[in-house]
Amino acid sequence: MNKNRPPLVSVVIPVYKVERFLKRCLDSVLNQTLTDFEVICVNDGSPDKCDVILDEYAARDKRIHVITQENQGLSVARNNGLKAACGKYVYFCDSDDYIHPQLLEITCALAEQHGAEMVSFGFQRVGETEQMTLQKISLSAVRYKVTDQPLWFFKKRCRWKIHVNACYKLYKRDYIKQFLFKTNIYFEDYPHTAITLLHHPKTVIIREALYYYTYNQESISNMALTPKHIRDYGIGLSLIEAAYRQGTSKEYRFIIRELFSNILKQQLNAILKSEADQQEYLWRVFAEELRDLDAKGCIRLRGNKLKRYFIYKKLIKGAGNGND
Repeated sequence: MNKNRPPLVSVVIPVYKVERFLKRCLDSVLNQTLTDFEVICVNDGSPDKCDVILDEYAARDKRIHVITQENQGLSVARNNGLKAACGKYVYFCDSDDYIHPQLLEITCALAEQHGAEMVSFGFQRVGETEQMTLQKISLSAVRYKVTDQPLWFFKKRCRWKIHVNACYKLYKRDYIKQFLFKTNIYFEDYPHTAITLLHHPKTVIIREALYYYTYNQESISNMALTPKHIRDYGIGLSLIEAAYRQGTSKEYRFIIRELFSNILKQQLNAILKSEADQQEYLWRVFAEELRDLDAKGCIRLRGNKLKRYFIYKKLIKGAGNGND
């Protein structure tokens, strides 16, 4: 990296309670075939030995910069990393996962070639101790789609699917810096992605799995459902609803059908799998979310299976729960 100019990419990595995964993540970033990058690690008050690992890697590689803050959550860590970034592009990586060695090479090449503000790619789930044998990818063989209407690819079934997670995308910094992550909520990725897509960024979509998502039992997505989780889902959906109300009616109907139905199904299934003594309270909180969304016209038959739709309507009326 030329010290007289900014790096091409800023890789932002929030760090919290990932001591057993952190080295694997950092090694996958430092082993990138594209070397013109900086790594901004935001230590979000991690109580384990992540600070020792970060200091060790920062001493070894001058591209690594460490920001230390009190624990404020993933969104604040990402936002602070974004504010510190100076690369032309920004990539967010979760510290319990790892990436293909050509992720930055491939995504930056396509972004530069097409003047894209976002490059979206695929992912693969791996075990906690699993290390994939990664094959070299020929850039000329990568198939992709270019669009300035990426919203229509943000749906359940799509050949050129855009996934919800921020880690499955490279962003142009000048574009993404206007979209900070909502703080103090869980599941911040889906409102962030939905709102960025509403603004029609020029996007390159590829299907190759360049990201390796670790099934981590301690991660937020794998925690037992709590009332706060349900309320945070509702906050995210309300943010999206307010944003899309300013867009076209076609965009509004699409996001209700494709995203809202999926997020509500996730909550319903999580409640059904929760402990029996927790379910009564969870149903009440879920019913509150449904009533709020129904008042905004967001609970619709289209996009939901008939059985789920009737469950939602019974909960809204206070006439039962998801076990009925």
